[in-house]
Amino acid sequence: ELQEVAEGRDLASMEQAVQQLLVGVGEDPAREGLIDTPRRWPKAWLDMTRGYRQSAKSGAPIVAAGSDGLVIVRDITFAALSEATLLPFHGRCHIAYVPRRGVVLGLSKLARVTKCLAARLQTQQQFTQRLVAAVQEEVHALGVAAVVQASAHMCMVARGVEKHASTTLTTAARGAWAADAVARAE
Repeated sequence: ELQEVAEGRDLASMEQAVQQLLVGVGEDPAREGLIDTPRRWPKAWLDMTRGYRQSAKSGAPIVAAGSDGLVIVRDITFAALSEATLLPFHGRCHIAYVPRRGVVLGLSKLARVTKCLAARLQTQQQFTQRLVAAVQEEVHALGVAAVVQASAHMCMVARGVEKHASTTLTTAARGAWAADAVARAE
């Protein structure tokens, strides 16, 4: 599996870059505990950014016998990397949509789309917007909304900005919810 991830990638230059980073922070890449790090990191990094090599389209059958009622999937967990610092943030998202003519997506597919889109470099705001756009494109819903709650933005923790646990909340909406503040609030 790791060979598939590494295929077509220049792992040797990635390993050299990690060695340079270690030296740059005053470490010895040859010391015990770090010897294998330059070899492990590129594979881990490629795995954390696998979303670039995956399609956000579910490929799943769409159910046309659903209802016209609201579909909500809550507490989908994700982990992502900040494009500004390359440091991680993680959390949960909630996705809601109003089907068009009863066309719904298998509920587990929303989690798959979330995981795929999260595995790319971006801000939390961009992730939220892309998630709504992907669901809208997939099911052509009358309206789509998402709420993304992320904690432990390591870029803030590393700079000492965030001393206590906090949550950053972002929202996005399209279609029927984009202009209806009451519906979005619900």
